Amino acid sequence: MENSTSILYTQEGGIATITLNRPSVFNSFNQEMIKSLQHHLDVAAQDVSVRAVVLTGTGKAFCAGQDLGEVLEEKEIDFNKIVQENYNPLVLKIRNMDKPVVAAVNGVAAGAGANLALACDIVVAKESTNFIQAFSKIGLIPDCGGTYFLPRLIGLQKATALMMLADKVSAAQAKEIGMIYEFFADDIFDAEVAN
Repeated sequence: MENSTSILYTQEGGIATITLNRPSVFNSFNQEMIKSLQHHLDVAAQDVSVRAVVLTGTGKAFCAGQDLGEVLEEKEIDFNKIVQENYNPLVLKIRNMDKPVVAAVNGVAAGAGANLALACDIVVAKESTNFIQAFSKIGLIPDCGGTYFLPRLIGLQKATALMMLADKVSAAQAKEIGMIYEFFADDIFDAEVAN
């Protein structure tokens, strides 16, 4: 896992930055990427010099969720297995970490990508970001902790509507309804995250 290029890991001072790095597919998850992300979360959790973790993405997207191209290559798609072996352990690693995990959402966050951000302790976003619960468009219910976190953040009625209708939620709207902590203008986002 250390040689993965789909996840970048850097540390400066006490801050470990984990970057989703498949920009050509909007940082959508494949098996290798999820396993590498799990590994790097473990590294950050066990490193006593790391005091906080920042999770972000490269390119125009934070994360577009599951790479459906990879899934559709399989003869029989077992979504339950994907959730049980990939997304559930990922969310548990974030929630059980004894250090704060900040989602620095640098662009669109859709499906499992949106819910990965919501599983973090603090969520900040670029002003141009949209959050999308895209699951209903492909006949699924939200995974990656979405059915747990979203209603607790914004209330059952609003969460249910977003999950069923897959409406885009801008960063400003997300802050207003309590989905995220803050958003920043795109040109100062990186500097604000570094603070």
